[in-house]
Amino acid sequence: MKTSHWIGSAITLMCLLSIQTSFDGCASKPRLSGVHFPITSGFHTRLPTDQQHILLWGDPRLTAIAEEWLRSHRYSELLIPPQNLKTGSDRQAALASAAKLNAEFALLLERVDTKEGTLLESHCETLFHTSVDIHGLSVEREEIVLRGRAHYPQCVERNDKIVRNLICQALATAWGFRPSRQLEIPSHLACTTGQTAPTLNR
Repeated sequence: MKTSHWIGSAITLMCLLSIQTSFDGCASKPRLSGVHFPITSGFHTRLPTDQQHILLWGDPRLTAIAEEWLRSHRYSELLIPPQNLKTGSDRQAALASAAKLNAEFALLLERVDTKEGTLLESHCETLFHTSVDIHGLSVEREEIVLRGRAHYPQCVERNDKIVRNLICQALATAWGFRPSRQLEIPSHLACTTGQTAPTLNR
């Protein structure tokens, strides 16, 4: 009787320790370490010339980064409509606004933050799966003539540096300065590659 009681107590103790270890492992899940570069995709069938007027459409934080990138690549005829005229990434509204402002080209910028969907992590907990999408529209043809997309393979903080890195990578891919896929290209190089004028480091 004593032997069976001892065995039962030992099994119970082992089960409790196993459950505790499991909870501890969940609570102290380590974050991924190392350098992870953005994954991009993009193409263009036509690029705007540096004489064409380009409408920038999107959140002011996104359009400010895109404006800096474009100006460093010799695009100076950039138009940013008042915020109260914008309705998100609505394509028809952007085309209508571009036509009113005599712009030949519209660049739509969108950012999405979710908690799931990264390649390396199933759930982001306190961080985010952040991606940016850029669509270039020909106002005359009313069609997409370029597109760039960028996101990290891991969950990231939601801050301006991350967004800046992603926009630079997406624009560089759309313009053909870098190929689609994940490459070991630091984002500050994607922000400056192909530029024809100096830009401030951030």
